Amino acid sequence: MNAPIETAPSRDSLTGIPSELLGRVLDGTSAFLANHGEAVVFGLLTILIGWLLAVVLRHFSTRLLRAIGLDVFADRIGIKSYLERRELPGRPSVAVGWVLYLVIFYTAFVLAFDRMGLEAAARFLTTVAGFLPHLLVAAVLLLLGLLLAGLARTASIAGARLLGLPAPDLFGAGARLSVLLLALVVTLDYLGFASTTILLGGLGVLLFAGLASGLIFAFSARRLAESLLARGFLTATYRPGQQIRLPGVEGTIIRIDSTLTVVRGSEGEFVLPNRRLHEATVLLLPGNPGPAGSGKDV
Repeated sequence: MNAPIETAPSRDSLTGIPSELLGRVLDGTSAFLANHGEAVVFGLLTILIGWLLAVVLRHFSTRLLRAIGLDVFADRIGIKSYLERRELPGRPSVAVGWVLYLVIFYTAFVLAFDRMGLEAAARFLTTVAGFLPHLLVAAVLLLLGLLLAGLARTASIAGARLLGLPAPDLFGAGARLSVLLLALVVTLDYLGFASTTILLGGLGVLLFAGLASGLIFAFSARRLAESLLARGFLTATYRPGQQIRLPGVEGTIIRIDSTLTVVRGSEGEFVLPNRRLHEATVLLLPGNPGPAGSGKDV
């Protein structure tokens, strides 16, 4: 008995497969529109109305916040300068307007999906919306971490300079990094993403940073007091514009602050603790104005 002979599919049968699939898609779409056409139309109208409302309220809120002085207040407390240093364009009033725009437009999408019967999509967007407040709080925690990191860096650099430690910028960078890591750990813990290992690591960073800061403060407190007391002598003896020379430094006095004196030399600016200038043997170079209050030249 002979076996049946298999024949290859004809070209007509191959070309008919895409047509059949397209037909099924069109039939399914037609059936969906026939059963849910009204809901789809109302859903699209909801999105359109939500978009228009979001645009109008964005412009209105931006102008209102600008009129009541939000941008001026942000400039006074340093937010504007902080954004400019990080090359972040825009004003706070504009940012708040865009946040309101996104909230309204997002709400319109949730209502539209619910109206169109897309319950899974609506539930997903609702879940994400419920998580957004946590994200906003996390963003605030990170922003506070950035601000505190900047303050820690400035304080560490000042303490290292008062102690006469080498590379004060390195101490400042270490303090800033420690605070940033701590802020990141706190944020992750708030969001529920921090494991036990991360929390222990963050606690270790906190203890190390606290110990280092305490040591720097303890060693610099006495020298800070000496620099504060030395300022009275320096302002009575020297004044800006005088050219001085002391071991390792030669230049013109720019200003005498409460704890530091700035001297500009040929190699750049030197920031000296007042204590060092008071204790060192200082030579006034010829052609200088006389001591403060004398009105005479050296």
